Amino acid sequence: MSLSDHLLMNKMKELQYSDDDIRFMHLALKLGEKGLGLTEPNPMVGAVVTKSGKVLSTGYHSRYGEAHAERSALEKTSEEGTTLYVSLEPCSHTGHTPPCTDIIKEKRVSRVVIPFPDPNPGVNGAGVKILEDAGIKVDSGLLENEARYQNRHYLKYITTGIPWVTVNAGVTIDGKLSDNERNSQWITGAVSRSVSHSFRGEFSAIIAGSSTVEDDDPMLTIREAGWEGKKFIRVILDTRNRLSKNKKVFNMGENWPLYIFSGNEHRGSGSIGDTHFFIGSGPGGLDLKELLEILGEKGISSILVEGGGALISSFLSSGSADEIVLFTSAKLLGGKNSVEIFSDGVPLTDPVKMESSKIIKINDGYIIRGLI
Repeated sequence: MSLSDHLLMNKMKELQYSDDDIRFMHLALKLGEKGLGLTEPNPMVGAVVTKSGKVLSTGYHSRYGEAHAERSALEKTSEEGTTLYVSLEPCSHTGHTPPCTDIIKEKRVSRVVIPFPDPNPGVNGAGVKILEDAGIKVDSGLLENEARYQNRHYLKYITTGIPWVTVNAGVTIDGKLSDNERNSQWITGAVSRSVSHSFRGEFSAIIAGSSTVEDDDPMLTIREAGWEGKKFIRVILDTRNRLSKNKKVFNMGENWPLYIFSGNEHRGSGSIGDTHFFIGSGPGGLDLKELLEILGEKGISSILVEGGGALISSFLSSGSADEIVLFTSAKLLGGKNSVEIFSDGVPLTDPVKMESSKIIKINDGYIIRGLI
């Protein structure tokens, strides 16, 4: 089925819903967004309890391991015969929290509306079946495209075991990461840099190359407000296993775990411990497929790739990226020796295309974001 056919089918499904249905599901999605970057590897989920066209209570999954959206919303009301709008199929298994289907039945909800079934093997339609067997009407398909986009990290990870990969860079309008002398500070302005740093919070981990760490000595943490207490994994690709151990990344504390990946042939140069992984490599660098498989096994569901140029180019040219985000300054640098975002290049007949792209204007430039 083509993308256009899929979109048309979803629109046809939505014709069966009322304006109230659409409004309340939009609210559920908006609530779910509050868990952005904090619920992984679980999904973002919002829930709205209504009766006779009025909202009785709301809830959302605020952080991994805490109450799910359905329970958070339903515990705030004693009304029976309600309609529950939830941005993903209610779970039917016990994990860190009890099954959401239990409280939906206990509260005698009459109708549940979801965008689509949860593909998690532990759910995958089982929640719907339990509710329908209990006499609860379940409607599926409302705002499915919006809900899938919101939980794109989760959906890729839960169905493939591979993290969602977003490539992120600060570039000039002609796609340069540095000037002709390889100077990269500051390509973008202060506002762009602040937004870019906070953007890291949407992900489970960040990846940088050893050359970037050697040259810039970054901490690779999140310093902006709103992400306090978030566990954020830093990943450094040190193919030749020669990164200086006096860099800031080695001294950041337990909320900032550090993973190092080096080539198998450089194992003899020493190891930093259990979080130093040795994997296959070739002329183009480390084996990205093996890298992503290991990170997925470690429970990392999304990754932000930040610099340098060779690293970004390898993710793009190998087809390992799912999304591109560019913080673009209104500058032209040019230069034959400058670092480019995609130096490997591909033929004009087979370009890297950005789908569903959007451009956001900020004070000192633009944010260009799109799926690949």
